[in-house]
Amino acid sequence: MNPTRITSLATLTVALALALTGPAALARKKRESFVDSVVAVYESNHSVEVPATGTLEVAFSPSEGSEALVVKVADSARSELRILAYSFTSAAVTAALLRAKKRGVDVHLVVDEKNNVSEDRSGKARAALSALVNAGIDVRTINVYPIHHDKVMVADRETVELGSFNYSDAAARRNSENLLVNWRNPKLAAVYLQHFERNYRQARAYQLQY
Repeated sequence: MNPTRITSLATLTVALALALTGPAALARKKRESFVDSVVAVYESNHSVEVPATGTLEVAFSPSEGSEALVVKVADSARSELRILAYSFTSAAVTAALLRAKKRGVDVHLVVDEKNNVSEDRSGKARAALSALVNAGIDVRTINVYPIHHDKVMVADRETVELGSFNYSDAAARRNSENLLVNWRNPKLAAVYLQHFERNYRQARAYQLQY
């Protein structure tokens, strides 16, 4: 090989190494690290204010109206339901979602994968989710978080149901739970729908279990 070419290649290699590890690159990494830290701090402290509007309705458990109120919200939906869940075994809520689908409501559900699939020892969650999928409902499972602990239902982009209440028989009849519904608050619904969309994108379609 031509000695001049060898020298040129060596010079180019040194220049590239300096570009990747030299002061400018180090400064750039520091800037990127700083930006990442600023974004992390912003996200950890970020909250959203929305106007107080609509009507509030509350219920509690055990056996103090929580499950009935969830069903009431699902039955109120005319066009759309978006649900985030940790535990999903409630026969009453499953039936309400099936009724919604039958009357033409677009239903999407995201549930915790571990609690409802891989560690579902009773089989109730898999049976409920399979019934929904067989009816044409979009069901997804999520496992990117240690626990997908959300319990939220958004109806028609205006009504939000939330609280500690899991969609389960235990939550309805045995546990101490709380449930709050904000009827007709579209701006609050929009915030929760953003959260739903993030989790929905991170989830995958539920595979039927037989």
